[in-house]
Amino acid sequence: MVEFVETSITCHLFGGIFLKRCVIVSAGEIHDYKETKFFLQPDDFFIFCDGGLSHADGLCVVPELIVGDFDSCDPAVLSKYAGTAGHPEIVKLPREKDDTDTLYAAKLAVERGFSDFILLGAMGGRFDHALANISILLYLDGLGKKAILIDDYSKMQIVGKEPLFIGDNCSYFSVLTVAGDVSGVTIKNAKYPLENASLSANFQLGVSNEVLPGKVAEVCVASGRVLVVVVTCCA
Repeated sequence: MVEFVETSITCHLFGGIFLKRCVIVSAGEIHDYKETKFFLQPDDFFIFCDGGLSHADGLCVVPELIVGDFDSCDPAVLSKYAGTAGHPEIVKLPREKDDTDTLYAAKLAVERGFSDFILLGAMGGRFDHALANISILLYLDGLGKKAILIDDYSKMQIVGKEPLFIGDNCSYFSVLTVAGDVSGVTIKNAKYPLENASLSANFQLGVSNEVLPGKVAEVCVASGRVLVVVVTCCA
């Protein structure tokens, strides 16, 4: 059973060491820092990707790891954090590489044993980067990791056979095919329910559904994976 918002502190035992949840901050848009900070926990491990370092002050956190080729990071901001007590680890990447800075950060975190992720600053700005960041959710899910992408308007998560439960405190939710056609899609306790349906990327049938008042919606997929977008704030 998966719930969309995990409010308790989450740690994982790896090699005898308890690991924190990993928060990866990219250089996309974050307008509402106050709302974004609501999802953070005191012992989260923060990785900032290149220009995403500009969000550190707004989020009121000190980076523990900074990665990137530093083509978009303000040198003054980088110098500020490189000179802080404890000196966050800095991994400088080549400009010409196969991975984006954010994907590299996710791979590095997986190598270090993290299995619970939040992606911030991953939407807005360049659309190609936004799509690439959504694919990181697929990458992490394929490894059996838990990952949620949060922006100013929504929370996004990959869902397959394990059901996702959504409370009625959201504005809308959408079920989108982002990894090929899917079958056996079931949506319960929603304005537009589905039972064992097939969805195609050629026709996104699952846009803008609503949780029935006083109910908890359930989404699951028998074959394939979908992206569930829970809209928490309408522009």
